[in-house]
Amino acid sequence: MPKPVKPATWKGPSVHAIAKIAAVGSATVDRVLNNRSGVREKTRARVLAALEKLRHESADSDVPVLIRLFCESGETFNAAMAAAVSEVNRTQAGVDIQGVYVTTSDAEPLAFARRIEQEGGEADGVVVIGREHPATNRAIRKLRTIGRPVVCLTTDLPSSRRSTYVGNDQYAAGSVAALLIGNALPKENSSILVVMSVPFRCQQEREMGFRRVLRSDFPYLKIEERMISDERPENTCEQLMRYFEANGHPAAIYNVAGANRGIAKALENTGKADETVFVGHELSVHSRALLEAGVMDYVISHDFAAELASAARWIKSNLNGVTSEPGYSQVLVHTRYNCGL
Repeated sequence: MPKPVKPATWKGPSVHAIAKIAAVGSATVDRVLNNRSGVREKTRARVLAALEKLRHESADSDVPVLIRLFCESGETFNAAMAAAVSEVNRTQAGVDIQGVYVTTSDAEPLAFARRIEQEGGEADGVVVIGREHPATNRAIRKLRTIGRPVVCLTTDLPSSRRSTYVGNDQYAAGSVAALLIGNALPKENSSILVVMSVPFRCQQEREMGFRRVLRSDFPYLKIEERMISDERPENTCEQLMRYFEANGHPAAIYNVAGANRGIAKALENTGKADETVFVGHELSVHSRALLEAGVMDYVISHDFAAELASAARWIKSNLNGVTSEPGYSQVLVHTRYNCGL
């Protein structure tokens, strides 16, 4: 992080320009530039990052790299990625990320693939978060044939011949979920329900890692069934209520998809929230509230903005001829005691 600058030596972008990029008031920028108190550290860091971005851009006459992000997911995940785009655009010099967001339950794969191919071809680089589908793979392959670097973020599409993947080792993330649930349950025969949605590779890899650890470390715990959700909270709640009525209540629920709120509502409606171990993915305002309320026990997540920034830097480097493979991002585990956003 850049060090605070002294007013006697500071020269650079206007206070108004910095405030606009950092999404704060001019008075806040003035306090930071003059190293005065009264500004939260997170806000101070954002102002300094905006200053650094503007300084780099003023020293570099090149046009920013245009990156198109195509994100197909649930509403909460899409909102988190949109916030990450805003943050990275504020803090990363030389990039302009433009996002396209499609809700999974409403998405038409062929139309989504057409947008990737057509709009992605107009960009310098492309980031894709999408399900496994032949049309999506074909669109990415076409972009690669015309020289566009394509990064798969959060969920991989190796059959697309994408340039690289940025995100968690999802197999490891699922393994962590199994360890958390296994340690939380008594050492006796119990059933676990796994909730999934459409075929995202990240969900499939999470389930594989989860099953492997159950087999090796907790053989008395069994996955009875998988429930397929459309990632809409209301529908997921109703579907889970019907499942409980027909099959009884599992000892634990592992949600590899979205709609944590729907699962939580079903547990609360049946009075089983306190006795069911509930583990899901992606820390958001909703999952944080569920952790704080004690309905969710653990949320496994990752740093959206850091991963997107890594993808943007990789695309910039790739356009300059660098082809190194990025490492996996850190798997984060949140409880009610460390779930601040």
